Amino acid sequence: MLAKAGVQPPKTWDELKVDAKKLTVGKQYGMAFSAINTYEGTWQFLPFMWTNGGDEKTVASAQNAQALQLWVDLVKDHSVSASAVNWAQADVNDQFKAGNAAMMVNGPWQQPVLDTTAGLHYGIVQIPTPKAGQTTVAPLGGETWTVPQTGDKNRQAAAAKFVTCLNSDANQLAIAKLTQTIPTKTAVAQQFAIQDPAMKTYVDLVPSLRARTGELGADWPKAATKIYTAVQAALAGGVPPMKALQQAQNG
Repeated sequence: MLAKAGVQPPKTWDELKVDAKKLTVGKQYGMAFSAINTYEGTWQFLPFMWTNGGDEKTVASAQNAQALQLWVDLVKDHSVSASAVNWAQADVNDQFKAGNAAMMVNGPWQQPVLDTTAGLHYGIVQIPTPKAGQTTVAPLGGETWTVPQTGDKNRQAAAAKFVTCLNSDANQLAIAKLTQTIPTKTAVAQQFAIQDPAMKTYVDLVPSLRARTGELGADWPKAATKIYTAVQAALAGGVPPMKALQQAQNG
């Protein structure tokens, strides 16, 4: 689709807007993302918000409004379907593999589905950044191994031994291959990227990624709700981005 439209994968927001418009033909949209009113909608908005210098501590900021304006512009331009406000990430993936969108925002967990779709040829690039040369700041996902303080030292020692085993180089690599997740050990992650070149973009982005709870801790869900509420108000309700963010922040 990109070759037919004569475009390369966009690297900046300006390029994204131009290229997404060129890729919008008939029933084919240039891009797809999830703007649903759940944490998934916030998850997909964070790379645009964070990379632009926005922060969850102040939802109604100029940086966040600029990021939201980009999404509004893409929908108003019909480069992104207005149905994005109802799509979860799996729905976005369905739209992409069905050929209804030339580009999408998604993650490595979707690759097993894409790889079993006959005739689908795709590439993976980082999400476009506000300016050339920047690196996307996206949210970390995945799981955390823990050994809880149960008071039983023998059981805790056994649990620690199990976690240590899971975190060996060989097992981190094996788990990564099975679950499409990035090993936490840098050297192992680089080895994973060599063995599975499709994962290299994700591996390269890991150093710049952020934990969603890093700033607000237990209060993160409140901020996440405000963010997706603002996104919905702007995309579905036509509320100007800054006003939508202010309403959500004060709501």
